[in-house]
Amino acid sequence: MLFNDYVAGTATPDPVGGTADYNLFVYASENSDANAAINKVWGKHELSTGFEWMKRYLNVGQPPAPAGAYGFDLTATDQQTSPVSGVPVGGSDFASFLIGMGMSPGAETNTGYPNFTKDVFAAESNPYYATFFEDTYHPAKTLTITMGLRWDIFGGRNERFNRQEYFNPNVSNTLDGVTYTGAEIYVNGNNRSPFTTNLHNFGPRVAFALQPVAHFVVRGGAGIYYGPSTHNVSSALLNTDGFSSQTFWNGTCFNADGNSVFGLNGAGCPTPTPGVYNGAYSLSNPFPTAPGTPGGVIPVFTTPPTGLANNLGLTLNTVLHSQRTPTIYNYNFALEYELPRQVVVTVGYVGSRGLFLPFDTVDLNQLSLGTIAQYGSSLCVVTAPSCMVPNTGAVSLNPNFSGQAAVPLWAAIEPFPQFGNGSYGTGNGVVVHGYPAGDSEYSSLQTKVQKRLTSHFTTLTTFTWGKIMTDDGYPPLGFVGSHNPGGPQDWRDLGYEHSVSPQDVKYAFTGEVSYDLPIGKGQAVNLNGVADKFAGGWTINAIGYLSTGIPITSPSSGISPGYFNQRADLTCNPASGFQRTVDNWVNNNCFAVPGTENGGAGNPFIAGNAPAYLANVRTRGARELDLSVYKTFAIGEHKDIRLDVSSYNVANWAQYGTPPIQTLTASSNQPFGPITNNVNTPRQFQFGARFTF
Repeated sequence: MLFNDYVAGTATPDPVGGTADYNLFVYASENSDANAAINKVWGKHELSTGFEWMKRYLNVGQPPAPAGAYGFDLTATDQQTSPVSGVPVGGSDFASFLIGMGMSPGAETNTGYPNFTKDVFAAESNPYYATFFEDTYHPAKTLTITMGLRWDIFGGRNERFNRQEYFNPNVSNTLDGVTYTGAEIYVNGNNRSPFTTNLHNFGPRVAFALQPVAHFVVRGGAGIYYGPSTHNVSSALLNTDGFSSQTFWNGTCFNADGNSVFGLNGAGCPTPTPGVYNGAYSLSNPFPTAPGTPGGVIPVFTTPPTGLANNLGLTLNTVLHSQRTPTIYNYNFALEYELPRQVVVTVGYVGSRGLFLPFDTVDLNQLSLGTIAQYGSSLCVVTAPSCMVPNTGAVSLNPNFSGQAAVPLWAAIEPFPQFGNGSYGTGNGVVVHGYPAGDSEYSSLQTKVQKRLTSHFTTLTTFTWGKIMTDDGYPPLGFVGSHNPGGPQDWRDLGYEHSVSPQDVKYAFTGEVSYDLPIGKGQAVNLNGVADKFAGGWTINAIGYLSTGIPITSPSSGISPGYFNQRADLTCNPASGFQRTVDNWVNNNCFAVPGTENGGAGNPFIAGNAPAYLANVRTRGARELDLSVYKTFAIGEHKDIRLDVSSYNVANWAQYGTPPIQTLTASSNQPFGPITNNVNTPRQFQFGARFTF
């Protein structure tokens, strides 16, 4: 139950309470793996071959509100007279709950959750197969060459009750004399996976190690790697259209006096029966009519449907039948030299290239920027008689436009107009999950200095100077890290998206030191007896980490109406020309609505030139220092106690999070606000003891 009362004497909502929080989460996974390998030494060759079989199982489901989510405000018990003044007179959301009457007509769904859901608890599995051959060749004592080939086969997932589907954009069908292209196809007992199996994932690998002189080694390697595949077991809602539903409570309407009463909004308001609070459309009976009829629960499929005319007029959540496997090219080259006193220095280049990386979602019905620029306001996003077109062709099969003589132009020219919920914009049409469109490039200089344990002392320091570029800033796990929530400007032209990655850390340094204090029996500070027991044998460790921050997202323009996810134009360097503080982290004057730079009006039909992520504006980097000291006390021959004292973030350095961001129009061209959060923890101390016997 969600209560949405008002601040006393005003019309300002003050929502409180609520129990719909996705807290019922069913997740059970299991992997069964079998592998075998054969090795043979043949002269200067070490040959190995083998195979692997794996079966992944996943049972998963997470309803938003298992018992439904119902909202209440004061309108059901308010005592305003007609006409409504706008200022509440009495009334209470809790009183409305007690009589079982929902929020004001048309607002019952404004709870942040669907009111009632029928959810899929999926039982999925998918196989994986692989075989490999490798030859390690030693042509000389100072040279080793390794070559190999691996074949990966990712079998498509299936579901125990065949509750899976995929979208075929090329299949044609005719319904009521109208021919259209594109349909959702459901699996069946003979073809249980929505995916075809990609049999072309061959990954060659080669590496070498050469020691031309003493203490000096040259290493290098390259390989092609595949996966993880989007064919694997996954969320229950990616491609189970029709097997789940969301029903919205539409249980109040305004009578002739302007008062809220029980009844289906828009279907004629009935005369209320005084004193009856458990009738039709009340909380006791929120969906009183038959399933599938107005006012009833939306039904779900019980078996996979046949044919090519399923889910017309609905937003599809689906996958493609055939798609490429995410592919990574890895390559590296390094020089390693051993200095006196067992100090080893390594300098190397490490790089990679990612292809066919999955996007979280793309909407196949989203219009391209070329189409948007061609038609402009004639698309009729703002409905007007002058831009309506006859309701003919595939769009006439969309129930959201049935019975209408004319439809907006945008609805008629979508690639698959028979699908979609009747609203303009991405996310309302044919939503494909895991679309393999992205790529990435990574290059880095990596150095390492390592000193092995000598004279009580060991150390390891690393430094990386790297850069990640990508056009896939919208991955399936977008909630991990910092990602642009708006999506690409045009997923068909990812040149607009190619920028520094949201995961890019330009510089990173790590230093680790461990020192056995030379105190105790036989040490530089010689102790005996009780003094040695307590003061001798202590070890001090220190770990320091320094890094730059991650890039910050560019703001959106926020022009209304919005034809696509238009970013701002970048007019200067947002990292310079101002005094940086926690309240003013970005130069807000460097962003403009596209088309306004020279005093013109905003142009909602062109792409903004700001990159998806700002390479020059980053969050505050890490400055972490951790210290620890420990000692092991022996108790007899086979027992000991180890005492540890650790401190994390000793300097108590605050690593700021990203500044909050708004659109340019919503923020009066001041999109970035003050930073209000940290992403690291404050200084901490930890004391521990471990008894071993």
